[in-house]
Amino acid sequence: MKIVLLEDVDKLGYAGDIKNVKDGYARNYLIPKGIALAATKSNLKVVEEKRQSILRKVEKKIEEAKKVKAALDGVVVEITAKVGKEGKLFGSVTSNEIYEKLKDKTEGIDKKDIKIPEGGIKSVGEYDIEIAIYRDIKASVKVIVKAEDEQ
Repeated sequence: MKIVLLEDVDKLGYAGDIKNVKDGYARNYLIPKGIALAATKSNLKVVEEKRQSILRKVEKKIEEAKKVKAALDGVVVEITAKVGKEGKLFGSVTSNEIYEKLKDKTEGIDKKDIKIPEGGIKSVGEYDIEIAIYRDIKASVKVIVKAEDEQ
């Protein structure tokens, strides 16, 4: 089924794009939630009329994302964790812990935007973590995992 996206959808497309998706996905999820419309002639005309307002909203979000990127680039986050033999952590450092350290520095990011390689950090060291802010705008944050001092 051909649809017109009204909002950005991860791994599908951006607002205003015309995409071909499975019927069930369109009828049961995208259209009822107001994320998309069926790509009929009348709906295409409606979207074309709304395109200017959509583009203005996108421009505003891009400007905000650039500000967030400028605030986050080069930030160093230190996390202490319990460590076992050979520098291995008990558990792992997750995006939730990184988010808790970053949320004071800036708004506009979400836990799900923090991309940790291989599901979690499981040993002591320095890691470069990517944060997907909006569309193709990404920030890079250095995470330093240190051993907790046993006393």
